[in-house]
Amino acid sequence: MRNWLRWIMIIGCFVILGACVQDVEQQPHHEDEGEINIPLEEEVPAREGVSEEEENGRDEEEQLSDEPSLDESTLVPTPDEKSETHQVILYFSDHDLMGTYRIETEIDVRTGENVAKTALEAWLKGPDHEELTGLIDSEVIIEYVEDVDGVAHVSFSKAIQESNLGSTGELMIAEQLSMIMQQFGFDRTQILVEGRVGETLLGHLFTGDPIVAGDPNSYLWIDEKKSPEIVLENVAFKIYEPAPNTEVKDRFVVRGLARVYEATVLYEFEDGHFILDEGFTTATEGAPGWGEFEIIIEFDEVANQSGRVILFEESAKDGSRINELQIPVKVTN
Repeated sequence: MRNWLRWIMIIGCFVILGACVQDVEQQPHHEDEGEINIPLEEEVPAREGVSEEEENGRDEEEQLSDEPSLDESTLVPTPDEKSETHQVILYFSDHDLMGTYRIETEIDVRTGENVAKTALEAWLKGPDHEELTGLIDSEVIIEYVEDVDGVAHVSFSKAIQESNLGSTGELMIAEQLSMIMQQFGFDRTQILVEGRVGETLLGHLFTGDPIVAGDPNSYLWIDEKKSPEIVLENVAFKIYEPAPNTEVKDRFVVRGLARVYEATVLYEFEDGHFILDEGFTTATEGAPGWGEFEIIIEFDEVANQSGRVILFEESAKDGSRINELQIPVKVTN
């Protein structure tokens, strides 16, 4: 009897145990309490009507907009970079170096800069007027401008000594420089090269002493410059001087315009028996344009009291003389 009860109890335990196992399998799975779960990034639903690519682009723009922007005040010029406009008078020569003319112009001077130095830098750049020319090479710089006991000291870079000018050009440089400085209260201007005073600038004019400025009223404004009268002309030449039958001595000037091949003007001066002077010069422009030219005729004696200047050009085809123009003159002792 006891054995029978024992078997009934064992069978009942198996039935209960089987039921518990089945109940556990049917329940949902839960992670162990000791496990740390890291949540995945939550998906943000796309905005209505916006594609995923557009949405990503907006996110990048928002990130960029969060970055600090440049301070707009850094783009505004500082007070030292501001400039003021000044009216100054500059002096330039004509293309033939026959005269110096004055012209009024505006220059922008940065705050703290020397107005006289800025004016001289504008002078170095040359004029905008078609009838005027600059004399100094563009590589030359103004090193400094100083007031030394009431005398303006203007120092040029060494490149100025490489300027290819004769005595007339050198004299005009000194003349124009001193006149420009006069308007700033300096009647005398000392020329220096690399801070040193030299005996000469280009080998002709003594520059050991300051250059004294002249009277501004002795210089014409460029608007007052009159075009010279043409006294004789043909298809290749227009002559300003001398007029036909002008009285000349042992030296005189022939000046005018030429429209000749390679800008080459050839000339002779003869008295009906002998050629007393001959040569060539180069006009400022070749054909088909009109270029300015100047010839200095020099001679000793003539067989009679008359002479002729003969201007011509050589044919580009065969080298023959073409477009001759004769200018008769009267020779006086």
